[in-house]
Amino acid sequence: MRSGSRLIADRRANFAVMAALSAPVALALTAFAVDEGALFNERRAAQSIVDLAAITAAANINNAEKAVLTTLKDNGFNSVAVQKQGTTIEPTASKAVVQVVPGRYSGVSAIAAGSRFEAGKLPYNAVQVSLKKKGTLYFGAMMMKPPVIGTTATASAQAEAAFSVGSRLASLNGGVVNALLGGLLGTDISLSVMDYSALASADIDVLSFTDALATELRLTGVSYSDVLASKATVGQIATAMADVPGLDRTSKLALQTMAAGATNMVKIPLSHLIDLGSVGS
Repeated sequence: MRSGSRLIADRRANFAVMAALSAPVALALTAFAVDEGALFNERRAAQSIVDLAAITAAANINNAEKAVLTTLKDNGFNSVAVQKQGTTIEPTASKAVVQVVPGRYSGVSAIAAGSRFEAGKLPYNAVQVSLKKKGTLYFGAMMMKPPVIGTTATASAQAEAAFSVGSRLASLNGGVVNALLGGLLGTDISLSVMDYSALASADIDVLSFTDALATELRLTGVSYSDVLASKATVGQIATAMADVPGLDRTSKLALQTMAAGATNMVKIPLSHLIDLGSVGS
C-alpha cells in the first residue's frame, strides 16, 4: 500500500506522460489546419479559372460551352463532365463537373445583384459558369471523405465594335424597297429579294469597316476617332462596306451596285452612325 501511495504521489515525468497523451490530438489538429489551408487555396484557384472561363464564354456567346471546356482544359482540368440544366452530376476524384448557362444580364443598379442574371433569357449577353470538383485532403482522407468544392462566375459582354446591315423589307418583291433605297441614293436602283436577304444577314466588323472607310476617304495616319469625326456620302459608306473582308459574294455585289449608282452627295457625320465605345477612345 505504501509503494502504491508513493507512486501516485510521485509527480516526476508527468510532462512526458502528458506530452505522449496529447501528441495525437496535436498532430490531428495540425493535419486539419494543413488540409483546411490547402482546400482554401484550391478553391481560390478554381474560382480564378471559372472567372476566366465565364469571361471567355461571354466573349464567344454562340460557342459558350466549347469556350468553357477549352479554358478548363488549358488550366489543368483534363476530364470534365458537362451538366445540363435540370440534371445533377456528382464530381469524382478524377472528373470535375461544369454547367454552362447562357442568359441575359442587366446592370441596372435598382435590381438586386443576385437577380441581375436571368438564365435562358434572350437575346443572350451573358454566361454563368458553375464548377464542382472534389477537394484534395492530404492528411484527413483516412478519417473523412474529400469535400466538394463549388464555384460560380457570371460574365457579360456588351458588343461595341460590330453591327449588322439588315432590312425588315427584305421579303418584299418589286419596286417598294428599291424606290425607298433609290431615293436615299439619289438614283434608280434594282436589287432582287436575294440581294436584300444577303444584306439582311451580313455581319460587318465595324473596325474593318472603319479601316476601309479611312482608305475610301483618303485618310492616312489617323485614329478611329479621327475617321469617325469625318463625313462621308452614302456611296462612300457602301463602297467601304463592300471592301470589308469576309462578305459573301451576293452582299458584296449588292453593296457595289449601291455604291456605283449613288449620286446623292450629302455627307453624313459618321459619329452619328457609329459609336466605338472605349475602342475608339
